[in-house]
Amino acid sequence: MDLIQNSALWRALSACANFAHHLKTPRDIQGTAPPPLSAHIARDIGLSPGEQERMRHRWPSQSTQHPYL
Repeated sequence: MDLIQNSALWRALSACANFAHHLKTPRDIQGTAPPPLSAHIARDIGLSPGEQERMRHRWPSQSTQHPYL
């Protein structure tokens, strides 16, 4: 009888430990893409118009709509 109680207690403590572990782990950060490049920011950085266009260009593989293109 003692082994059954210890086993149930162990399972309960293990479940609580797993739950606490999932609470402690940091969640994935949503939206880690850089902010859109405005004309004001580009001017402050010192980008030429050609460099601004290159930074605004989005490749098909960067899109979440069709990521495998």
